Amino acid sequence: MRRYRSQGQTINNFFTLVTIIVMSIVLTIYVKYVPKPPRVHSDLACQKESYTFDRIYNQELLDEANKLLNHGAYILDGGLIKPRFGKSYLKDEINIKQSDEYFQQAIIKSSSVKNYFVKIKYEIVENDKNDPRKKDDSCKLHAGSLMTSFRINEKEVFRMHTDFLKYDKNDIKERINCTLKAFRHNANK
Repeated sequence: MRRYRSQGQTINNFFTLVTIIVMSIVLTIYVKYVPKPPRVHSDLACQKESYTFDRIYNQELLDEANKLLNHGAYILDGGLIKPRFGKSYLKDEINIKQSDEYFQQAIIKSSSVKNYFVKIKYEIVENDKNDPRKKDDSCKLHAGSLMTSFRINEKEVFRMHTDFLKYDKNDIKERINCTLKAFRHNANK
C-alpha cells in the first residue's frame, strides 16, 4: 500500500522547515548581538538609599573631567525648581549659595576659572505633592530630586539623578556627596 502526498502538502512541509531554520538564525543573532540592558547606577552604597540612576556618555571625557575637577577647573551652575501646585518647603531650608558650598566641600579643591573646565550643572527639584497629574502615591514619597550633569565644552559626560527623602539640607548634602562619589567611581574605571 503506497501513500501518495499531494503537491501542496510537500510545499507546506518545505516552507515550515525553512521558517524554523530562519527563526533559529534570527534568534541566535539577536541573542549574540543585541546589547545587554543598561546599568541603572554604579552600585555604590549611597545610591541604594533612594531612587538613583546615572549614565556615562563618554568614558574618555569622563576621565578627563575627573582630572580637571581634581585640578580645580570647574564651574557650578545650579538651580532650584519650586513646585507649581503646592507650597515650597525647601526655600526655607536651602538656597543656591548653600548648595554651591556643598558641592565645593565635596570636591575639596577650590575653583579656578580656566579656558578648559568642567561645568557642573545641577537642579534641585522639589517634589510637587499636590500636582493633579500624579496618579500614584509612590510619586509622593520623596521630597525632591537632585539632577546633576557634568559637561566639558557643552558635551555631556556624566549625568546622575537621585531623590532625597526629607526636606532637610543635610539629606541634600548627602545626595551631593553621593553624586560626586559616583562621578569619581566611574572615572576611575
